[in-house]
Amino acid sequence: MVLVAMPVQAQRPGAAPPPRVMVATFQSTEPGVGVQFAEALRARLGRDANARDLTVIPKADIENTLKASGYSTTEALGPNDAKALASLIRAKDYIDGAVTRSAAGYRVDARLVLSRDNTVTQALPAAEAARLDQAAAAVSRSYLAARRQIEHEERCYNALRGGNVEEAISQANTGLRQHPDANMVRVCLANAYVTRDTPKDGVQVISPTTLQLVEQVLATDPRNIQALRLAALGYKAAGNEDKYVETLTGLLAAAPTDLTLQQQVVNELAASGRASLAAPIIKEALSRSSGDPSMLRTAWLVLLAARDFEAAVPVGRDLIVADTAQATANFYARLAGALSGLNRSPEAVEVLNTATAKFPNDGSLWVAYAEAQRKSGNTAEAVRGAQRALAADPAAAEPYVILATIYGDANQPDSVYSVLMRAPSGGNSALIAQLALQQGNNAYRAGNTSRNRADFQRAVRFLELSNRLSQTNAAQFLLGASAFSIAQSAVTEASQTRSCELARLAQASLVTARANVPAGREEFPEPTSQLMGALPQFEAPVTQMIRQFCK
Repeated sequence: MVLVAMPVQAQRPGAAPPPRVMVATFQSTEPGVGVQFAEALRARLGRDANARDLTVIPKADIENTLKASGYSTTEALGPNDAKALASLIRAKDYIDGAVTRSAAGYRVDARLVLSRDNTVTQALPAAEAARLDQAAAAVSRSYLAARRQIEHEERCYNALRGGNVEEAISQANTGLRQHPDANMVRVCLANAYVTRDTPKDGVQVISPTTLQLVEQVLATDPRNIQALRLAALGYKAAGNEDKYVETLTGLLAAAPTDLTLQQQVVNELAASGRASLAAPIIKEALSRSSGDPSMLRTAWLVLLAARDFEAAVPVGRDLIVADTAQATANFYARLAGALSGLNRSPEAVEVLNTATAKFPNDGSLWVAYAEAQRKSGNTAEAVRGAQRALAADPAAAEPYVILATIYGDANQPDSVYSVLMRAPSGGNSALIAQLALQQGNNAYRAGNTSRNRADFQRAVRFLELSNRLSQTNAAQFLLGASAFSIAQSAVTEASQTRSCELARLAQASLVTARANVPAGREEFPEPTSQLMGALPQFEAPVTQMIRQFCK
């Protein structure tokens, strides 16, 4: 929806008219309260301000423009719509904020915003009072004091835009001497320092002086977007990761509609493993802008990164209602993953039924479907899902992994081995090798319990595959230990049956054991030492058996 400008009366020639201020409808969870407070503030400003110095735009002018554009006249506007409205009705600046209930009656958090750039703001002191008109009186006084800095900010801004950095610094310092709490001026000064300190076409330089300036702003206005951006750059350059992540999180709450920033924050938080820092802030921000697609998308990504699946699931469902374009294959896979993380496998299956019907050729969705069915105990359907994934993308490793896992759960080791042998290796060698190692370890443990040579032989088969794909000390040691157990078993049986075949099996197994057992010296020092001591005791008897039984 686009705001439409209403006709305005021509100005009489002569002196320039006074600047105009717009009071926007304040946010409130109570119907009508935001509208009532805005009108109380307009009335109070009309009494407190000198009409020759400031014009308070009447409610009728604001509502006429909103109605002509199809906007509600009783709901608070988003940041960009408020800026557009202020520009259309020729307001130099505007006041917006939120009204909430408090122990005193009402609490008002308001800020002065420049129509030129809605990231140039001054947070006003919180006002608490029993009645809305009393709170309006406090906000009116704070606003009139704060707006005195605007002329100094404009001089600084105009000088900076004209390329006169030193003049901008001078104008800002003058403004701060007269108005020490002028955060808009302080931010302009910080931007001037950055311009002065940054090489032409180079990466922005945030000096300690600049960082100190923006920290002063954030001390009284922790959601000042320009200050947060500069602080984040400064902390990153200084290597202060904790403050960097904390500042990015603050930006996330302060600028929820900035899609580029959203992605940056999500990536940084995921990389640092600190998404939990963002979760409470994004939940609070979401409560203030229910239904906004960009906010829902941000909350969805952050809550997933924080592994707050309980909160993420309803947000995800709301997101695809608010913005159907977000219902991608990746979205469904993530939603199903969140449900699985909550042990809500039947719901995950339901989501993936919808997803695979919508994206029948997406292999990753079929993998997720197979995993969800596996967790639900539906082996046959899990196998079908894995096979559909293989058909969709035969070169991917994930379908083989899930299929091998399903057969492993069903205690079908031969099927597991067959799947792993067919799996593409390449960049996935380590993943396939790890699965083979896991199966080999399971078989070795089973052999230690059953003392059945077949279990150890199965272990050897898996462990040889694991080592072939990605050699590890653990796989080598287990291979050697399994081979030694085979040799023990074969020696015992050969001595009773005088079998040449068993004697040769024992000999070959001892060779494998001697070659691989030493790999366990660091991870398994005690069993490695024991096996290395036992190996020589078997070699001579085995050699003798071969002479006797293999004629």
